[in-house]
Amino acid sequence: MNWASGSGTNYRRDYRLIALDTASGQITPTLSESASEQTANRLSLQGSQQYRSGQYHEALRSWETALALFRELGDNAGVASTLGSIGNVYVSLGDYEEALNYYNQSLSIIHEIGNRAAEATLLYSMGNAHRALKQYEDAIDLHQQALAIEREIGNRAGESDVLLALGWSYSFRAQYYLAINFFYKAMQVAQEIGNPSRKTSALYALGWIHDDLGQRQKAIGYYQEALFIARENENQYQEAFILNGLAWVHSALGEYHRSIDFFYEQLAISQEISNRRQEANALNGLGFVHTKLSQYRQAIQFSEQALFIHREVNDLREEAYALGDLGNTYASLGEYQKAIDYLMDCLLIQRKIGNRWGEGITLSSIAKVLSAQRQTELAIVFLKASVEVREAIRSDIRGLNSELQRSFVGTIADDYRLLSDLLLEQGRIPEAQQVLELLKIEELREFSNNTRAAWTSDGIAYTTLEQPVADVHGDLIAFGQTLYECEQTNCDQLNGLLEQHEQLTAQYDQQVTAFQSTVRDNRYDDSLFQNPDNLSGDAQKLLEANPDSVLIYPFVTDDKLWLLYATVGSVGSIEIEVSQGDLSKTVQRFGELLQSGDHLAELQATSQQLHQWLIEPLEGALQQNGVDHLIFVNDRVTRYIPMAALFDGQSYLIERYTVSTVLSPALTDTTESLETADTANVLGLGLTQAVTGFDPLPAVEQELDSIVRSGGADTTGVYPGQVYLNEAFTLDQFKSSVADYRVLHVATHAAFVPGQPEASYIVLGNGDRMQITDIETMERRLRNLHLVVLSACQTALGGEGGDGTEIAGISAYFLEAGRAETVIASLWSVSDDSTSLLMQRFYELLASGELTKAEALRQAQLSLLYDQDTEARLTAARNASLTVQTLDGQPRSEATDLAHPYHWAPFILIGNGL
Repeated sequence: MNWASGSGTNYRRDYRLIALDTASGQITPTLSESASEQTANRLSLQGSQQYRSGQYHEALRSWETALALFRELGDNAGVASTLGSIGNVYVSLGDYEEALNYYNQSLSIIHEIGNRAAEATLLYSMGNAHRALKQYEDAIDLHQQALAIEREIGNRAGESDVLLALGWSYSFRAQYYLAINFFYKAMQVAQEIGNPSRKTSALYALGWIHDDLGQRQKAIGYYQEALFIARENENQYQEAFILNGLAWVHSALGEYHRSIDFFYEQLAISQEISNRRQEANALNGLGFVHTKLSQYRQAIQFSEQALFIHREVNDLREEAYALGDLGNTYASLGEYQKAIDYLMDCLLIQRKIGNRWGEGITLSSIAKVLSAQRQTELAIVFLKASVEVREAIRSDIRGLNSELQRSFVGTIADDYRLLSDLLLEQGRIPEAQQVLELLKIEELREFSNNTRAAWTSDGIAYTTLEQPVADVHGDLIAFGQTLYECEQTNCDQLNGLLEQHEQLTAQYDQQVTAFQSTVRDNRYDDSLFQNPDNLSGDAQKLLEANPDSVLIYPFVTDDKLWLLYATVGSVGSIEIEVSQGDLSKTVQRFGELLQSGDHLAELQATSQQLHQWLIEPLEGALQQNGVDHLIFVNDRVTRYIPMAALFDGQSYLIERYTVSTVLSPALTDTTESLETADTANVLGLGLTQAVTGFDPLPAVEQELDSIVRSGGADTTGVYPGQVYLNEAFTLDQFKSSVADYRVLHVATHAAFVPGQPEASYIVLGNGDRMQITDIETMERRLRNLHLVVLSACQTALGGEGGDGTEIAGISAYFLEAGRAETVIASLWSVSDDSTSLLMQRFYELLASGELTKAEALRQAQLSLLYDQDTEARLTAARNASLTVQTLDGQPRSEATDLAHPYHWAPFILIGNGL
């Protein structure tokens, strides 16, 4: 288990590299010869020096004293300047609300004075505070106001600062193009005015954002250029920041010894300039890298040194991170009690300072330690708490900080996976189903970088047995905050508080023991664990809408496969002894054989192995419940399996069952089915000719002509509609037409790339590539759609680096609420002729009005397998014929050229199968 993933320091790369001449935000007051004014100005300068060396609390005391003197003197400029400086201190201490309080006081005075330069500086600082609060729209608005003033008064240095700030705000909204554009503009202005410090800041920002985007070599290039300028100008403050960035990017590349060298350089410079905070940051990094190298004792030494400094400078946020690092490192050593002690202290501080994301990560780390100790019941409670905290963050923020989203190693999806595994181990099936449903949504969210409220949740509710444990632990942590504050000052009540804490701890331990005993004794009889009524409401609706169906959740863990299943009247789970590695290799080989269109015997043997893992263990439940429709909610590499082609030694799965998939029940709309051929219409878009990088698809014209009846003299199509081929198939035509149609049929090349939605595309008629992410901008145009068919797609099919998330992710762009209800897509690019024939028959069967979409697709596939026309399959469907057939006594492999699964198996239906 990677304990460093809980609260490792690699996600704490600092982006706050600022030009030294703007670091304090000081508005220089007019100097005076009076003693009081000299004292006030001396204290103001002293505060600036302390601030720049990282002595924030000392700076605060200096500025607060200066503020009182400026007020006594009636020096409004001095008051405004000092209020702004105090605001900067609170920003550095992470108290952004208090910072805004001081900034607003300063701004009121500045308006009275009419100092436009000072107003721009304050707007800039206020924007930074709002950005830190993840209030990105407010931040951008304030920075735009500041930019207008800086340009009005001709302050080019200030203009560069504000451009840089705008870049940071856009980067945290994941609008990387705009962010990079603003960083470049900031660098250009700094270069024009000959300000190396500001140019360095911009180069650092460009390095940071390219690192965040995973473009490590580009990041190194920008960092190196920034480092050269910082050293040339002997700016050690900036040099330390840049060395930190280089250390982290090399760590991300796995070049840990190179990373260590940079951290040591940062450490030496930070000690030389007496910047204790940067010194601690370097020690944090050294601790993290030594943990990655499994050098845990050395890691502990560095983390303990960092912890000492964080406490010395009273930096609670960094103290919490260091405690978390120590807890995870001790967990890696198997010293679980020490790990728990450090993590509990970390949790206490995270709650005290209101760092909810850090709180969620810490709760997850505690759960992993408890799981390693086989305290499964308690681990589940802490995982639920972790998910609850981090899902609450999503509902509160207006934009998700991309640094946090991309750089936290432990993700919410990881927590869902561990929680699902633990629940299934305990036989808590309905709860596990609810978690798996949320897991599917989380994976889609991470794939598409989408944070819409429709995709948020409240996490997983505590059971009646778990709630008292959670409550008592919450009381213990809350009391711990009071005790912690008393320990810092050695208050008179310390002994009494320690006794109370011991009593609360004993009460918590008793509650935990009773809880674990009750769960272990009763879990197999408790209706909460086994009652199908406790499935998620969305799962129950989906099952009720599809009679005689079963929901099947293959859930892949590192060392086993779980099969969770649910029907209207029953639930169950089965553990299969197959590792993720073995499963992935089998799926990959299956994909290779399917795409070859040959080697049928080996293909069927490979398929039969998958059948033994995925279907055979469920046979008893399927027969007992009279199931004829299998609805899969696939996971990881199982997304690449065309379930219809699983082989039991005698027949394919499609010969016995209707098969479909859903992204998750929560994302499946079953409120309606497609209208009849008289009223439903089809927009057909296709490419027949060769374009750069792609072969021609000559059968597409016949495919679309047989499906779409364009009116007038055209009487051959099944559905009314319109077709646009080749040059007529443009992005503009797509956008202007799609809102008027119920079915979108796209017959062109397309590719789904694992982990890269921005690299997934559909080829337009002129050869241009429409990015799948562009669909997001067409939301209002897609509201009338019911069915989307993508008939020439290509996926990784289980290749290296793929987990199938791209298949679900691409479908989700069409299947979001208010858009289409069903997507039919291919897992690999198929023979042009067989695709055309399969699609024709699918629409003919669907147009009969007698079959659901899922059954129409099944019968179309069987028509190729059995070499039968549409009417024969429709007759078979009317007679509910599920008989496995061969033709003229021949083995099925020789009966027809299109019987090989290569031709009919790639098409999967996702979403509403009705």
